[in-house]
Amino acid sequence: MEAAATCCCGLSAAAAAAAAAKTCSGGGISCIGFLPPVCPPKRRIITSSNGSPFTLPIRSSSSEPPKASPSPPRPRPSHSSSSLRRSLLKNRLLSVSNKKKRKEVVVVVEQEKREREGEECLPSAEEASISVGTIYQNGDPLGRRELGRCVVRWISQGMRSMASDFASAEIQGEFSELRQRLGMGNGGGAAAAPNGTGSLAFVIQAQPYLYAVPMPKGLESLCFKACTHYPTLFDHFQRELRDILQGLQRQAVFADWRSTESWKLLKEFANSAQHRAAVRKSPQAKPVHSGLGIGLEKAKTIQANIKYFVKNMSDLLHIERDAELEFTQEELNAVPTPDEKSNSLKPIEYLVSHGQEQQEQCDTICNLNAISSSTGLGGMHLVLFRVEGNHRLPPTTLSPGDMVCVRTCNSRGAGATSCMQGFVNNLGEDGCSITVALESRHGDPTFSKLFGKSVRIDRIQGLADALTYERNCEALMLLQKNGLQKKNPSIAVVATLFGDKEDTMSLEQNHLVEWSQVRLDGLIEEGKFDDSQLKAIALGLNKKRPLLVVQGPPGTGKTRLLKELIALAVQQGERVLVTASTNAAVDNMVERLSDIGLDIVRVGNPARISATVASKSLGEIVNDRLANFKKEFERKKSDLRKDLRLCLKDDSLAAGIRQLLKQLGKTLKKKERDTIKEVISSAQVVLSTNTGAADHVIRRLDSFDLVVIDEAGQAIEPSCWIPILQGKRCILAGDQCQLAPVILSRKALEGGLGISLLERASALHEGMLATKLTTQYRMHNAIASWASKEMYDGLLQSSPTVSSHLLVDSPFVKATRITQCPMLLLDTRMPYGSLYIGCEEHLDPAGTGSFYNEGEADIVIQHIFHLICSGVSPTAIVVQSPYIAQVQLLRDRLDVFPEASGVEVATIDSFQGREADAVIISMVRSNMLGAVGFLGDSRRMNVAITRARKHVALVCDSSTICHNTFLARLLRHIRRFGRVQHAKPGSFGGSGLGMTPMLPSINLRINSDKSFHCLRRLSSNIQQPMIPG
Repeated sequence: MEAAATCCCGLSAAAAAAAAAKTCSGGGISCIGFLPPVCPPKRRIITSSNGSPFTLPIRSSSSEPPKASPSPPRPRPSHSSSSLRRSLLKNRLLSVSNKKKRKEVVVVVEQEKREREGEECLPSAEEASISVGTIYQNGDPLGRRELGRCVVRWISQGMRSMASDFASAEIQGEFSELRQRLGMGNGGGAAAAPNGTGSLAFVIQAQPYLYAVPMPKGLESLCFKACTHYPTLFDHFQRELRDILQGLQRQAVFADWRSTESWKLLKEFANSAQHRAAVRKSPQAKPVHSGLGIGLEKAKTIQANIKYFVKNMSDLLHIERDAELEFTQEELNAVPTPDEKSNSLKPIEYLVSHGQEQQEQCDTICNLNAISSSTGLGGMHLVLFRVEGNHRLPPTTLSPGDMVCVRTCNSRGAGATSCMQGFVNNLGEDGCSITVALESRHGDPTFSKLFGKSVRIDRIQGLADALTYERNCEALMLLQKNGLQKKNPSIAVVATLFGDKEDTMSLEQNHLVEWSQVRLDGLIEEGKFDDSQLKAIALGLNKKRPLLVVQGPPGTGKTRLLKELIALAVQQGERVLVTASTNAAVDNMVERLSDIGLDIVRVGNPARISATVASKSLGEIVNDRLANFKKEFERKKSDLRKDLRLCLKDDSLAAGIRQLLKQLGKTLKKKERDTIKEVISSAQVVLSTNTGAADHVIRRLDSFDLVVIDEAGQAIEPSCWIPILQGKRCILAGDQCQLAPVILSRKALEGGLGISLLERASALHEGMLATKLTTQYRMHNAIASWASKEMYDGLLQSSPTVSSHLLVDSPFVKATRITQCPMLLLDTRMPYGSLYIGCEEHLDPAGTGSFYNEGEADIVIQHIFHLICSGVSPTAIVVQSPYIAQVQLLRDRLDVFPEASGVEVATIDSFQGREADAVIISMVRSNMLGAVGFLGDSRRMNVAITRARKHVALVCDSSTICHNTFLARLLRHIRRFGRVQHAKPGSFGGSGLGMTPMLPSINLRINSDKSFHCLRRLSSNIQQPMIPG
């Protein structure tokens, strides 16, 4: 057992620290200075203002930080350079002034004579006496405004070393030592140490780690000011420890970083009385929002509601994260590897997962080498990969924007379990390279493993996104921490969503339509919007209303309304942040807003932004503005490199030119940062995804006047809080009767993670927060009436302009029974109940868990060509299916027919928010048990049916579908308002049994003058529907 460290007067280190705190409270001492452990143990005299000294030991560089009790030693920060130690010792904190009741202390270090052996010693008191301000004081942490960026970075580096030490102790199980080092003792809590001792001990512990990092030149005084400021040190330490624990969780060291002993201990210490006494004081309770009039008691109730909500959502996010990781690992494990029995001498050049036929579902490229890396605009880390031996890339469907997993290969080409996520940035024009934008940073151990090893890139469907998870968790923490703080711009939104009904009585009532019309006089052209739309616009422009929910059923003009509302808000001088859950929805809004001349900026990963709106992206705008600057930059850079080649023999000149090149690079980076800030700050409207709103370029901006979240019904609530917390008011637009958020974990779904904020807010305060659009301008009334009755309580009305339009009303379309039919059921059951051959469902052999139905695929193809032959444009036809395997099958079948190249095939989920004249839906499911899977989700079927404007055709097995009561009502509605056809599959691709049914040949009436002669060769393969005509 080691003896406890003692000072020159016989006190232990812990006792000396306690004495220091006692002297502080009794003698007016509020701060104390400490020397780094760079000298052999000498004596360090600390003198208070009343002249009573006490001494603490100064340990050597190999010693550990002071501890109250001995523990096994671990490596500590070392100082290899004696000159560094000497420079640090000459700039030592020794005295402070006492002003306005602040306590003071003067640290006097006696200078001993330099020993003949060359031992390092302390400077004299006269040499080291530097006044640097208050130490160990109460208050908020010091930030960049007080200290500057360099000093903040210096503190972060030191605290990261200390946090790494704590994490190491966590892994080794040394929990008692962690308590002792925080001054909490084995008992823990505030009672374990006198008030203030734990904080003082924490400052002592931090000194060796801080002094191990060289101080920024010329900023030593600010470093001394910060190095003993407890709130600043604790704030940085907490942040660095969190980042390290999260990194260890990603490396599977911990299951949950919040459950680690070191994090629990830190939170226990943060909640102790000694910590609260040393940091910021709680402000006096005042009404948090004058309009809502919430006082102290009500604020406590709301804060308790927030705390419960955050705890519940954090747990659900963690459950969902585990499910995502499990799913991703299963996908990674499912990617095939080369046959172990294959010839080992034959080099493995490429590996395309699931074979060439199914590479669109999961694509892999192996045997790549990382050539170079660079930092792109906005901080993206771009890594260039080339195929080994400079071979060409294999045939691949990887494209810019695809989410991929990058991992090293073993000797057989199999991937490791750990991987880095990223996006395909571009494919090289030479066909031999691919550039990936990775989320990992330089210095990440996984990132460094890429270089010098064989690497593979996998495109995985549903790849777990660590960044999204972390940002959602961060948003919840900010909500709990700042929700009811005055500095939170969205305080009224928070109070409205977590308060009671009486807290929102000052909100404008939804039934005041007359007031809405008066307010909008002169702002909107008469007749441009209906009453429900005018009402929504007026409520959205009301600055006294913190939150508005706009429910927009299909075809009611929600996007058009948001476009007008945003334009009017900008016209009134407001800055607007627009977000959505998907990149497609954001890009759609960018297209709409680009037409009206607003100054808009699209923020996000350039690889995920649609090419049609790329000109509005932050990267493109900044590059355009810096075009001339970069030309001049490249010219100067080229000149300096020429000069460098001429001066290689002159070391001093060469060093100077290299310094100029380095400075030139810094100038470019600074110019980019300044331009980004200028562009984003001057924009009237900023657009991003919900999680993209957590990007630092947006967060550094002043708060927005209005936040608009489109398709809010598809987003989980934690992601919505990311943009909400950055604005004063919020508008949630969407439809809770359409697609809900995608949740993998059944436990998380049952716990409420699938309930969107739009759905929750619509039900709050007896619906006072919501308004609904009631007139649709898309569908034939036969289609809209079903949606109105089943989903919208009969409130959805059809505009007379669309209520009776059909395919036959379109230009060049012939009048047939099909083109005059708004709803059509193509039943794969014969009239007497038997199923047509080949119309059975099959499970995807690729292991995706999806289903396909070859008979239905043939019927869909037949119906497509009947529509085309009737004059319907292929671009006006869309085929939907809820199953990805069926979508892929249909795409493969249509690929062989160039005449149908304009027909789009998509999943129901991916087509939400869009529309088409003719929609064909393949339901796929056909089995004896009557199992329909997620076809029974009313919201998904609502989306599928309401995409159609003039004609919708449903291909299904009525016997299976009718086992679900909701779907049975849909079939009865089609029988009443449309037509039913018992369809038989044709011979376009065979049947599920591998047979081609014998079909009667027919003669199609094709008008060559209308360019349908190209379909003559198909006449023998197309069976006329059994609907006469």
